[in-house]
Amino acid sequence: MNLKISSIGVVSHPEVDRRIVEKIVEILKSTNKKLFFDPVTAEKVRKKSTEVRNMNVGLIIVLGGDGTLLWTANEIRKDQLLLGINTGRVGYMTEIRADELSKRLNSLLNGKFFIDSRIKLRVNKKHEALNEVHIMAKRPSHLLEFSINLNNIEIACFRADGVMVSTPTGSTAHSLSLGGPIVHSDTEAFAIVPMNPFMLEQAPIVVPNSSKISIKPLRKNSDAHLILDGKVVDEIKPNEEALIEKAKRTVNFVRFSENFKNEYINIRKKRT
Repeated sequence: MNLKISSIGVVSHPEVDRRIVEKIVEILKSTNKKLFFDPVTAEKVRKKSTEVRNMNVGLIIVLGGDGTLLWTANEIRKDQLLLGINTGRVGYMTEIRADELSKRLNSLLNGKFFIDSRIKLRVNKKHEALNEVHIMAKRPSHLLEFSINLNNIEIACFRADGVMVSTPTGSTAHSLSLGGPIVHSDTEAFAIVPMNPFMLEQAPIVVPNSSKISIKPLRKNSDAHLILDGKVVDEIKPNEEALIEKAKRTVNFVRFSENFKNEYINIRKKRT
């Protein structure tokens, strides 16, 4: 990708060792690019802080694991590039280790990389998620009854602990643990996955990502949480609708190898 980067933001997880953060920042200072730091990083390197959503930069470097990268992806408000540096355990979505940044720097600054664009979900026209939307009972172990509509046509009605709609990116995360399918990132689809359905024959459903998915909890006293990428963002009352569709904006990850499309191989490597 022939793209020049003029400014860089740095985001880090609170538990990332200060020495690692300082080393990364020193490497970035050598580029003479304008640097911005989220509050956590700013405290570690004793610099002025900028909230992620206010960073006017072309690239944001994220130090941590998948959780930190996911949080950052949902905080940004522009079509910025994200480079994940793994300092956690699995780091499925991250691209390099902290000790690899120096040798990747020239490629990064000269636009010699690939862009991995991932679609997001939008809920009720105000919330967005990169991985998944999850609706589950507010009361633990409380079974809910759901009506699932696709483009105003009911396609399923079942009882379960919850229901999840995942993107291809999210299909290798929580959705996979629930028995959902792995959906390749080039596939223009979402997966609807019941969570512990009462009737075992209620299988996951794969639908086009152009669909408008409506999910309603039906029973009285069945208040539910609306959870996006692990964060509770709202409540849903019985017969209230969660309208889920493809978001207009994508998340763009930096990749240094064309092999990022070999997702099934990458999954095996990360999970073994």
